[in-house]
This record gives sequence, C-alpha cells and structure tokens, in this order.
Amino acid sequence: MTAPPPAPDPGRSSRARPLLAAVGLQLLLAAGLVTPALLANLDAQEVLLQTQPVDPRDPLRGHYLTLGYAFNTLKTAQTFETGQPVYLPLHPGTDGVWTGDTLQASPPTEGIFLRGRVAYHLQGQTAVNYGIERFYLEETAALDQERLGWDGQAKPLRARVRVGRGGQARVVGLERGGVVIE
Repeated sequence: MTAPPPAPDPGRSSRARPLLAAVGLQLLLAAGLVTPALLANLDAQEVLLQTQPVDPRDPLRGHYLTLGYAFNTLKTAQTFETGQPVYLPLHPGTDGVWTGDTLQASPPTEGIFLRGRVAYHLQGQTAVNYGIERFYLEETAALDQERLGWDGQAKPLRARVRVGRGGQARVVGLERGGVVIE
C-alpha cells in the first residue's frame, strides 16, 4: 500500500501571497504605463514632415539627431504662456509633406494636429516643443546626416511621424530623397 500524499503546508501558501501580490502589482503598473502609448498609436495616422538635423550627440543617451521643424517657432498674434499646451493643425502640401503655420490654444475638432508645449513666447514669436525633436540613430548614421544637413547640397530630410487622435506624435523614421535612414 502506498502512503497518502502529504497535506499541503498552510504556512507555505500564506508566505507566497505577499510575493505574488508584489509581482502582480508590478505587472499591473507596467501595463498601465505602456497601454496608453499603445492605444494612442492604434488609431494614429502617419505624416511626413520636413525637418533639419541640428545636433547629433547626448553623452548619456548616445547618438541621435536633434530635429528642427519650421513650425518649432512661429509668429503669433496671441500671447502664450511658457508650459502652456498648444495645438498645430497640419495640412498636406502638394509634395506630400505636411506642415502647419497657426497655433491654437485648444485642440481642433477635426483633422490632424500636433500637441505641443510652449517653450517661450517673446516679441510675437512662440517656440514650441512637440516631442518629435529627437531621433536616435547609429553613431555613423547620425554624424553622416548631420554633415549632410550642413552641406546644403543634400536632398531634404523628412521625418515619418505617427500622430494620434489627441495630437501626440512620435517619429518612426527618417528619409532623405525617398531613401529610409536607419
């Protein structure tokens, strides 16, 4: 005859509960941080924006291009406060590149627009950061693109940007003369 299996130790499962709760809480927290970005990207539309590389390095984060857009600084009749959210309606050009030229204090009810924050407003000029001013590349690619930008002979650099319903945007790629830059 075989012996019956030993009864489970009631103290053992009660010791595991706090550990399981801590792990579960961490998983929920991670999912809560990632989910809004994923949901915003589901209905995002991709647009092409004209840009210019500015600076290729960050000692802590590696090589990247700081991207400047014509709409980073705009003449505005309205005064905006530093840190204020603003909205830039975008419209397509004949060459397929999207652009914008008028800031709004409230989000448009239709169409594609970027949401940004005012960096400063001075003498009728408003500088805005949209969160699409950096794109990380391999070291040599970042340096090459920066040099091409200074050259003036290169084809224009364009950023492929995904814009979500609330105006949140993310650079998903760069291209120059129709060639994807990686």
